[in-house]
Amino acid sequence: MAAGPQREQGRLRRSDLKDAAIVFTLGMIARVIFCFLIYPHLADRFGPGDGYDVIALNIARGNGYVLDGSPAAAERLPLYPLLLAVSYFILGARAWPWQLAQCLCGAVTCVLVLGMVREYASRATSVAAATVCALHPTLLLYAARPLTETLYTLLLVLFVRSLSQPAWRGRSAGSLLGLQLLIKSSAFLDVAAFIPSLCRMRLGSLARAGAWTALVLLPWLAWNVWAFGEPHLFTATSGRALYHGLYISRFASWTVPAGDLNRDAELALWQDLERAGISPHANVVVRDRFAGQAARAWIAVHPYESARLWMRNLLLTWYLGRSRLSMLVYFVLHGVLLAAAVPGAVRMRAASDPRTRELASIAILLILAYTVFHAVAQPAVRYVLPVVPLVIALAAGISRPSRSY
Repeated sequence: MAAGPQREQGRLRRSDLKDAAIVFTLGMIARVIFCFLIYPHLADRFGPGDGYDVIALNIARGNGYVLDGSPAAAERLPLYPLLLAVSYFILGARAWPWQLAQCLCGAVTCVLVLGMVREYASRATSVAAATVCALHPTLLLYAARPLTETLYTLLLVLFVRSLSQPAWRGRSAGSLLGLQLLIKSSAFLDVAAFIPSLCRMRLGSLARAGAWTALVLLPWLAWNVWAFGEPHLFTATSGRALYHGLYISRFASWTVPAGDLNRDAELALWQDLERAGISPHANVVVRDRFAGQAARAWIAVHPYESARLWMRNLLLTWYLGRSRLSMLVYFVLHGVLLAAAVPGAVRMRAASDPRTRELASIAILLILAYTVFHAVAQPAVRYVLPVVPLVIALAAGISRPSRSY
């Protein structure tokens, strides 16, 4: 009597494995082609990056965790430069090994999206969602650059998958949160994902998650306290992020791209530092504190203008790019995804399967948290990129149900 359902499950598993192999191959090929055939012709347009590769080279060469000759612990978190340093130490100062590794991370992210969507949507919808993830232009771009977005996005998707299980484990969720906090200070936003569990009073799981997060962070905190007397749990960049965010918000608009506004904002900050009599060689903490004070002073003088810009940025952040063409692409692509994500989220929240409802709740909370935060601090597509796979997952919720409704 059970032979029929078992055969059906076997066919389903085989088809899912086939789809996963196809999605992984597509994601990998798209990223390899972009990294090694297209990006070399575009690299000069994007500048040198955020110094992670410089720190990694210094580590690999035995010079310590330094950037521009100064300790970098207050400026950059350790996980990503340490991974780059391993690549440089073993294979030399070449880009292709870590680019290939980031292509692999991006392809795995696409497979995770496929599996996540397959729990509540049809096979065709799941493959379509994973294909959007595989070919998303900005996800492709950051696979080629020495920046944290590709690895961070993978960890965030794993974190969401872990928490969306009815009986999630504090060890896995807490460890993944700790790893994210070792990459980006903005990972504190991920705490919003625990709200559904808090509402259900799952205090034991939350306590275990907090303990594992602390355990993952402990070596970094202990080293910083020993070396500098400060834990440096968060990088000293919040003031500068707010300063840059206000500067970009004032000069970008619905149709004016960001262009080189990040560079212009940094130049404006250096000029303000000079006028305030602060040395250009001052500690990064001092410079960041001044940037925050300058930004908050502008907000105090222009509270209504600040509020207007931040409200506008709730949408602008999702398509603000470096050029008009990129803004047009993001406006269409993210506009369609966000428009589909709203009814998709409603449908998923009405599902009978608790995993689907939990996933929808977590995704909604994280998308809102990242959007609101980056509407204020550094509005741009890059900074909401980690939650793009979650938007894709919610958008897939509009399809005809497959397993769980």
